[in-house]
Amino acid sequence: MAEDQFEKAVIKKLEDEGWTYNSEISNKPDDILYKHWRDILNRNNRAKLNGTPLSDEEFNQLKLELEKNKTPCDAQLVIAGAGGIGTLPLTRDDGSQIEMEIFYGDEVAGGRSEYEVVNQITFKHLANTLSRERRIDVLLLINGLPVAHVEEKDESLQNQWNAFEQLKKYDDDGMYTGLMGFVQVQFILSQHSAHYFARPKNTSEYNQDFVFGWRDANGKDVTDTMEFIHQVMGIPALHRLVTVNMIPDAENGNLMVMRSYQIQATRSILERMKKMDNDQFIKREGGYVWHTTGSGKTVTSFKVAQLLASMPKVRNVLFIVDRVDLVDQTLNNFKSFAYQQFENRIQKVKGHELKRALRLKNNGSHIYLITVQGLHRAVKRDLKSGERMVILMDEAHRSASGDAVKNIKEALTNTTWFGFTGTPNFYSDEIHDIKTSRDVSTHDIFGPRLHQYTIKDAIGDGNVLGFDVTYYETDIEKQEHPDYNYAELERAAYTSTAYREAVVQDIVTHWHENADGPLEAGQRQKNQFHAMLAVSGKQAVVAYYHLFQKLSPELRVAMTFSRDETNGSGSSDLQAELKQAMKNYQKTFDTQNFLESKHPEQDYVSDITRRLSHKKPYDRKADEDRLDLVIVSDQLLTGFDSKYVNVIYMDKILKEGLLIQAMSRTNRIINKNAKPYGKVRFYRRGADMEDHVKNALVIYTLGGNDTIADAEKHASTKDDQALLNDDILASRYSQQIEKINPKLERLEEIAGSDFSQIPRSSKEQKEFSQLAAEINGPVQQLMQQGYQLGTPAEVYNEKGEKTGKSVSLKLNSDNDFSALQARWNDVNEKLAPEDRIDLTNLKLRLQQQSQEIIDYDRLVDLLNAYMDDQTEANRKDVENHITPLDEQSQTEISAIMDKIDDGDYHEHFDTESLKQARKAIRGELQELRIRRWADDQGYSGNKIMKLFTVYRPSTDLNDNPEFHQLIKQVEDEEKLDFFDRAQFEQAVQDFFASLH
Repeated sequence: MAEDQFEKAVIKKLEDEGWTYNSEISNKPDDILYKHWRDILNRNNRAKLNGTPLSDEEFNQLKLELEKNKTPCDAQLVIAGAGGIGTLPLTRDDGSQIEMEIFYGDEVAGGRSEYEVVNQITFKHLANTLSRERRIDVLLLINGLPVAHVEEKDESLQNQWNAFEQLKKYDDDGMYTGLMGFVQVQFILSQHSAHYFARPKNTSEYNQDFVFGWRDANGKDVTDTMEFIHQVMGIPALHRLVTVNMIPDAENGNLMVMRSYQIQATRSILERMKKMDNDQFIKREGGYVWHTTGSGKTVTSFKVAQLLASMPKVRNVLFIVDRVDLVDQTLNNFKSFAYQQFENRIQKVKGHELKRALRLKNNGSHIYLITVQGLHRAVKRDLKSGERMVILMDEAHRSASGDAVKNIKEALTNTTWFGFTGTPNFYSDEIHDIKTSRDVSTHDIFGPRLHQYTIKDAIGDGNVLGFDVTYYETDIEKQEHPDYNYAELERAAYTSTAYREAVVQDIVTHWHENADGPLEAGQRQKNQFHAMLAVSGKQAVVAYYHLFQKLSPELRVAMTFSRDETNGSGSSDLQAELKQAMKNYQKTFDTQNFLESKHPEQDYVSDITRRLSHKKPYDRKADEDRLDLVIVSDQLLTGFDSKYVNVIYMDKILKEGLLIQAMSRTNRIINKNAKPYGKVRFYRRGADMEDHVKNALVIYTLGGNDTIADAEKHASTKDDQALLNDDILASRYSQQIEKINPKLERLEEIAGSDFSQIPRSSKEQKEFSQLAAEINGPVQQLMQQGYQLGTPAEVYNEKGEKTGKSVSLKLNSDNDFSALQARWNDVNEKLAPEDRIDLTNLKLRLQQQSQEIIDYDRLVDLLNAYMDDQTEANRKDVENHITPLDEQSQTEISAIMDKIDDGDYHEHFDTESLKQARKAIRGELQELRIRRWADDQGYSGNKIMKLFTVYRPSTDLNDNPEFHQLIKQVEDEEKLDFFDRAQFEQAVQDFFASLH
């Protein structure tokens, strides 16, 4: 389909969805847009203009007002206006002053809102280009204001992502000024690909990581453009997208657009409320939203709070958190997101202040922010209300505990509760081997799960990063301390100065591997990222702080702990230490004296988080503002995020939700080459933490049971999904190197071992450019994970054990990589334009290829093709497709193909039957491994198999009575002596753990 034909099809679909095509102003120079807007202004403001249309002088005044919109965020605030009507001030020729109405946010699909689509507008004399003109594809106008800009590409002729660069180029040319400054959303469309994003405030802010596709209400990707137009760009959807679903972030001057899952979660809460209103029956348990940490819950919860507070029957919205510092942080975020007319309706309150506010009857609806502890205290002091209110609880997995919720529900009788959490509390799901320690679920407190967006979804969408995890073990020599049992010895070791010095030394030794930016012109930029160190208790925070001062005074280190943490002994000494740390911080960064402020600890922590997040006044990223590391116990492990934090060092034991929350401080996206994964380093009890991490990731990708009844469902009601196939955990260095090295070897053959030679033939030039493109991103990402060029990386077997072998990347230094990049640029310039690789668009194009390779539906089709025709070519297609998968998955698929050869499978697979086939193969391979292990150890295979059926990972022997009893029975039957029994128990458990 030619591009012009595709554009006609897009316009036709838009017409079907409520838009009117205006042919009279299409295919014209851009000044026609101003003339058209002037006509609409005269029509919609006839009464205010007293029947006298705008004069040229008056219209020029309005055009000058438009120039005040320097960013899309500014334009959004004008569109929002007051009371849902956007206006511009005008002084008439006779001296009278009026507000010209330009936009009607609340008049959706009716009233005075006009929806028009125009195309092929030509822009001449753009300020920042020498080109004679720029012609754009499609504009969507609401009341004459261009609120959306659409660029289309015929995917059969060129990469649709060229449209992203085209939009960026238009911005660089100076297109988005004046009337075009109202463009809020940009769209990239091809026949089978559709994406949208909020227009960035300048060209340096264009980032493909913030370009979003659309998922429908069932979580399915919408890639057919006509369906995308129906769901996203029709009327009223587009009107809501550029109003209700936009969030101006005044803190950074950016405009944000909500993603599909945020919009659907918001909608699900509003629909739940409307159903209660229609039924005239108020339910206290409204429901909860499970959106993984890092997916933008703050934005979603703000928008929900704002919309609920605007509902006629809702008196007030109470937004509850569980820590004082989170109240302040949420208040700052909410006020930053709020339109000016709504800002004063967002208030932080204490219990007695809330009690007084709720007594005021003509006070308008508000959003009150309060801690759950503060609200509970107010209830204990006789706070009661029967008014219609809504409670939104952040971090609902931990905020709703004890008697607080029960007492608050009894006191606020007409209040409906909604919870937001990234890590809900579930009951265990024995069928799917999901272990939790909870006896009350989030569902029990808040009601049904209204929407979910898991960590797997977020990583798959590129909204958060996966994790690069390293585990350390500490050797403790018990014979040196005969009077200690192992637990006492371990406790002493982990609190010893020697151990803590070793941790500090390891952090310092590898500092620049983790803190520096990507390689640019042969150099890595120093200290581009920040780090966190999470430790066990306030005493440990202080101890580590002093060790960093002693061992690495050049690092800029801060410490903090919350007042809500347990004080324990020496509380006054610890407070004195915190005060001294605040003084040191003030001296280092020349800040205010926090000890003299009204809220010293809150102001201090706020300054730390702003510095780590590069928020005003630290958004200029000056080196003198740089804080390298913050040491915490519990504070900042939840509710805080910064894309510039890329590593958390852990000297504490965490499980389940708290563990995922802490790890997720590192997984905010910024640039895939600079930060391919969030890094987590566990120093304490590495083997245990490895089990905890895997269990936590299983819980928060698969989910547990919301209710006791859920646990009784048959296994077939849930998908059997693999955890590590989804890029949640980073591959080991050696696995990545083994994929890159064959391509590097070929590049050396073409350009010499030092990459000094430009390939002579055009064929080799094309091959060199393609291969260099394929390895550039992976090498950058490998380096950012901490791999040093020229060093060997350990090779591991399928059990995760070291083999004693190593492998090195065939690039010995940063200089070698720099030479390769320089030669790549040289070669790319020599190629014909149609053969060149677009270096600016390279990263995303390769990511798309990777995502396509591991597409499950495609795998089903390829296997069915092989079943129909068992040729070597068809088998090769399957093998190529599964290359990015882990070794276990590749083995399973290869075994399925072998069974096809043997005639065991003859009916076509669908997604579900392939999963069942893989599960069966997995069971067969697992049984084979168990029987081989038993045979190698000299035990009965049947007995070891029986043991495995009752084994529970991450569970102590004494906590699994059935396993304990059975293992004793096997020991008796095998006639093992005392020492052999201990060895056998440990060996069996270690082997079973490796299988899980």
